[in-house]
Amino acid sequence: MKTLALSSVILLAVFLACGGNENPGDAVTEMFEAIQAGNGERAVSFMSGSALEEMEIQLETIKLNPQMSAQQLSTMGIEIDADEIPDMTAKDFMIAMISSPMIAGMMQSAEISVGEVTIDGDIARVEVTSSIMGQTETNIIDVVREDGKWKVTEFGMNL
Repeated sequence: MKTLALSSVILLAVFLACGGNENPGDAVTEMFEAIQAGNGERAVSFMSGSALEEMEIQLETIKLNPQMSAQQLSTMGIEIDADEIPDMTAKDFMIAMISSPMIAGMMQSAEISVGEVTIDGDIARVEVTSSIMGQTETNIIDVVREDGKWKVTEFGMNL
């Protein structure tokens, strides 16, 4: 159950996170559109190296019991084979989760709006208001410029 709750928090945080290219605010919209389209590969491309490292630590918990984790994910509509879990990277895991039909269904009616964007060199803070499954909240997302692109570096969500 702990793994299921942790996975849910991580996944929902990613939905609201930003990443991107030229403008941190525009990147939020691009990532959101990738998630709505079920394009896990594109959505994960918006995550910074440090965010993926953080996700890797969380994935280690899931790898402790792949069978149970796969069953719990399945109850959420996310089909990941237990035999695949031990060899998955954080990137692989997030792509599989974001690409799932459950996420597409959940995100179909979701909306976001970008508020104030504050940039200080290669670090930015983006205000994002999201409405997902009838719940609206505003959060500040910290992002970093890596290789000339804006990417999420930590999750500022209280989910």
